[in-house]
Amino acid sequence: MNQSDTALWERMRVYDDKAAFDELYHRYWEQLYKAAYARLQQDADAKDCVQDVFIALWQKRKDLAIREQFAAYLHVALKNRVFNHFRNTSTYQKRLDIFADHPLAQLFQADGPLLLNEMQCIIAATVAAMPQRMRDIYFLNRRDFLSIDDIATQLNLSRQTVKNQLTLALGRIREQLSSLK
Repeated sequence: MNQSDTALWERMRVYDDKAAFDELYHRYWEQLYKAAYARLQQDADAKDCVQDVFIALWQKRKDLAIREQFAAYLHVALKNRVFNHFRNTSTYQKRLDIFADHPLAQLFQADGPLLLNEMQCIIAATVAAMPQRMRDIYFLNRRDFLSIDDIATQLNLSRQTVKNQLTLALGRIREQLSSLK
């Protein structure tokens, strides 16, 4: 098929055309897999996330109004799926290592929400006070879930520089959080 993504999407959405869906799947599966694998570093998890995006696309085809480019929509859907994967797996818990020195039991006490709010404020202030490069590396790792290698490539830095900056950033946060004990 040499039809545009938009034409295939319309055929899929309006006429339940499985052949159009298959064509879109084959056009974008590898691209999405590579993007998912770059973030997850796990073959099975990356495949699951891509599969989930396509399953949702088929299931919600009647309700979705894709106004931007189809490829852009798929990449945003994948980014959200990967984020949900991190949130719903133990990987997400590992990324919360900045709270390691604070027992979770404290968060469930009567003043727990206040403590959590105070922790978030301290983290935000500490991150805001970081040098720009350190802050960029921190956000790419913690907010965008990029690996050290991906950050190094994106920022044109050595892997060791990225590791050092991330270690320093987390150390600053831990140091500031230690005042809550």
